[in-house]
Amino acid sequence: MLSAKRYVFVVIFIIFISGVGGFFSFTLMGESTPRSSINVQLLWQQDELKCQTPFQVGDDNKTWYMEQFQFFISDIEYGSEKAGWQKVNLTQTAFQAHDTVLLGTNCLSAKQQTGSMKNSNWTIELEPLSGASINENSAIRFTLGVPFEVNHLNPISQKSPLNLPSMFWVWQTGHKFMRLELATNNEQWLFHLGSTGCKSASVMRVPEQACRYPNRFNFELPIANNSIGRLALNVNLAEMLNNVELTSLSSCQSEQNKLSCQQLFNNLSPVKKINNTPAVSSVFRAINIKPENTGEDVE
Repeated sequence: MLSAKRYVFVVIFIIFISGVGGFFSFTLMGESTPRSSINVQLLWQQDELKCQTPFQVGDDNKTWYMEQFQFFISDIEYGSEKAGWQKVNLTQTAFQAHDTVLLGTNCLSAKQQTGSMKNSNWTIELEPLSGASINENSAIRFTLGVPFEVNHLNPISQKSPLNLPSMFWVWQTGHKFMRLELATNNEQWLFHLGSTGCKSASVMRVPEQACRYPNRFNFELPIANNSIGRLALNVNLAEMLNNVELTSLSSCQSEQNKLSCQQLFNNLSPVKKINNTPAVSSVFRAINIKPENTGEDVE
């Protein structure tokens, strides 16, 4: 039989091993595989644009405010010369499902939340990359829009954020890929981007074939300042509204023959590739931002 001292020693040893094992288990499952993220920032020219930020548009410099700006992007991939293109898996959250993420804010709903920003999301949450890190990649590509396979499904049975009524038209046309609504003191303007020319038995039926005008935009962006830091995606609203005169008559619901819609589509479209160089987008820009010094390395 074990002596009392040996018995106590064995018990302490077992507790120690269990604690160490639990520590390593926690580390392997948690801290050693942290989720990555991409910050998204809305700009007006060079300045950050928020709900209450006034900005001037047009020759008359009329002052406008943002009421809502939300958009879906999907099929995100990182690219490098060494590894090629690698699909990025999204963490499943209230703003992310089916490789699709909803970004932006609904300013009016945010006000009604008495300070809560449940209707705002400016971060893309990513699962860890296998065998690579964000800093090893030199480009990112994605689609502005919802994939056809899930675009026309019943939103009532879809996971969030694909179940939001404010971001859905009808089964036939599917989701609003982008919803931009602006206002002055006495006027409103809107741009709702989505697929059109969709054929089905009725507006409440799902089309079997892709819509004539999918109105999805594919972006392939070089990552500027590619060094150790946190990846950010800038969205420049001034570039999106370039050469668009904002009036109630120029509001756009993705009509193909409307001049204001054609200008907005043109602004969103990346410049076509020349001599196999990446297309350039004036609206979206990817950049690595060095993290702020929090003082840990100060002696």
